[in-house]
Amino acid sequence: MSGVLVRDLMIPNPVTISYDQTVEQAIQLMARYKIRRLPVTKSGKMMGIITDRDVRQLGRRPNLKLPISEQDEAYLKLSVEEVMTPGVIMVREYDTVRTAIEVLLKNTISGLPVVDRRGELVGVVSQTDILKYCLDLLEQQTDL
Repeated sequence: MSGVLVRDLMIPNPVTISYDQTVEQAIQLMARYKIRRLPVTKSGKMMGIITDRDVRQLGRRPNLKLPISEQDEAYLKLSVEEVMTPGVIMVREYDTVRTAIEVLLKNTISGLPVVDRRGELVGVVSQTDILKYCLDLLEQQTDL
């Protein structure tokens, strides 16, 4: 696993959202693409990340159902920039999978944006992507 690179496991060309879009638009994108995190961009550069957890915590609601009150409507109109986590922890596409695992564990997070040498977003890698890879390794060992 030490020689396998993040770029080998990442999902390329991730769905992103612009900093000036609304929380409602973020929820719609997450639902449409069945994802839990959206890198937030401004003029193509990473500014932060918004997750399903960030959105749920806005209204202290356990799930992302349709709004049921005026307060919910207000949350939905907030800009992504107001809700996102800035200063995102990232990995580079040429980092090893081991490095990505260490970063995930150290920071108790479940996914990472992946950037190239210029710092531009090129993908995302999640715990699930890494676990699928590990499962493939285990199955290959069993087949021997």
